[in-house]
Amino acid sequence: MEKKDIKKLWRFYTIADYEREESFLNEMARAGWNLTAVGFCRYIFRRGNAGEFIYKLDMVERTESDEVKESYFNFLTDCGIRVVGEFKDWIYLQKRASDGPFDTKNNTYAKLRQVNKIYSFSLRTVCNLLRIFVAIMLVLVLLQVLMSNNAGVMDFCNGVIYSLGISSLIALAIIWVPIINKLRRKVNKLIEDIGVNL
Repeated sequence: MEKKDIKKLWRFYTIADYEREESFLNEMARAGWNLTAVGFCRYIFRRGNAGEFIYKLDMVERTESDEVKESYFNFLTDCGIRVVGEFKDWIYLQKRASDGPFDTKNNTYAKLRQVNKIYSFSLRTVCNLLRIFVAIMLVLVLLQVLMSNNAGVMDFCNGVIYSLGISSLIALAIIWVPIINKLRRKVNKLIEDIGVNL
């Protein structure tokens, strides 16, 4: 395979932008570039026939057992769907365009299930980050108490506590709050489309 038949691209998407990522993969497929591997912000494509495949992203939660995942992957294979890549909790699905779309025309419930999984994952991630943050802060406070007779250690711990606290809160506010709000709006929109009154 020649180098010109392989294309490597770097692109960044947040967890809330999975639909844009799917659109990008399907645009590449329509142009004759088929996904072969994924990584952190990295996509590898191989030249193929234009429009031969279509792509979809799905989230498989880590809490699911290996047997459940294997059963799900076998089901996908039986449906003519291939897992072309995995990254963290995401799986990248490929199927022949001639077999029809992944979704039916009225797939609001499936979209709601998907967005709800992503929303729950985002909330769990924020909670886990907060747990790590609290644990680090507790260790620093304990170190500060144990070394209270050493002014240098006290100053160091105070500096780390303040800088870590402020930077962590800023990071959560800048990165995760917009993502969670965007996902919550998507969930509410889909619930509204279904016609459920909250």
